[in-house]
Amino acid sequence: MNGIKPKLLIFINTLQTGGAERVVSLLLEHLKNDFEIHLALYSNYVDYNIPPEIKVFNLNQPLMQNKIVRFLKLPQISLQVFRYCKKNNIHNSVAFLYRPCYINAIMKSFLGFRGRVIMCEGTHQTTMQESHSAIYRMFSKFMVMYSYKRADLILANSYAIQTDLVENFKIKTPVRVVYNPVDLQLIKSNAAEEPEFVFEKDIFHFITVGNLRKEKNQLLLVQAFFILKNLPCKLLIVGAGVMEEELKQKVKDLGLIDKIVFCGFDKNPFKYVNRSDCFVLSSNVEGFPNVLIEALACGKPVISTDCSSGPRELLAPDTDLHHRAINNYEIGEYGILTPVKDVISLANAMKKMMEDEALRERFLSKAAKRAEQFDVNEIKQYFHVAFAGL
Repeated sequence: MNGIKPKLLIFINTLQTGGAERVVSLLLEHLKNDFEIHLALYSNYVDYNIPPEIKVFNLNQPLMQNKIVRFLKLPQISLQVFRYCKKNNIHNSVAFLYRPCYINAIMKSFLGFRGRVIMCEGTHQTTMQESHSAIYRMFSKFMVMYSYKRADLILANSYAIQTDLVENFKIKTPVRVVYNPVDLQLIKSNAAEEPEFVFEKDIFHFITVGNLRKEKNQLLLVQAFFILKNLPCKLLIVGAGVMEEELKQKVKDLGLIDKIVFCGFDKNPFKYVNRSDCFVLSSNVEGFPNVLIEALACGKPVISTDCSSGPRELLAPDTDLHHRAINNYEIGEYGILTPVKDVISLANAMKKMMEDEALRERFLSKAAKRAEQFDVNEIKQYFHVAFAGL
């Protein structure tokens, strides 16, 4: 690079806990020596470390506000970002999550930004939009198509997302698949820390980690666990979010207070995962779930709903990626897949994992090796090439 670092704007809503946010935090650390990175934050919420070399541009917008107001403010915020790029001579802008993507599209379309715009998609849009009203779906689809057609490159974090954008949104912009990176060294280091929760010797511990949101469907996991309530097992839920009180009430109503433990949000969930016996993901929709890779990195057998997208690519990569588990669970090469929103199948898969020691050992023997394929030191080169425009 002739001793001159290319300037790069990375734009995301916040650096609060989340999959895209963790990816950005890793990229800041691992690409800072090769790029002059400017971090634009829509809202000033930060849970992850920002290296001192990174220049931060806070837009200081409220994260939660009326959708119409938020939409009407997009041109104004686009102008702010455009002026920042112009002032700092930045010609490469990378957007994570839909709001920064919309803002970059407006900047490119109406404000004369002549640099490269890269948009990173981490959600299977078609599946995500299904749970919303017809008006919302129509508007959201229009905005996705409008924005992505103005990008120079789209980075999708799974092949299912790539296919969705091309087939269902008719995106002609180049779409390249780059999987989410994880920091295996950091995971192993943090996993050694002692948790406050005491793991009982003769109890099988299931665990899930994530934001407690509707699309993550931890309610399904609670209902499945109810079927197993008479077995010697417990469930740990690590995370916080808008569904927390509803989940706690459901646990109380089902008489599971002594069997399901809410650990709350923890910056180091790996200390819990490392001491549990099986990780379970019950989502309705994902992009490419980091938590599954992180559980594999901790050497744990995993169960996941076969949602769009990511789990099948990760746990059964040699199968037809358009196929979905239906009616019963499916044993993949690296974990078990269950139908989405199927309480009985999820409960059966959990019981199978609990009782079949040979199956657990088979998964354990492959877990760490599978996780190594997503280590940040393996994945960062693909982001580097995309960001450098090579």
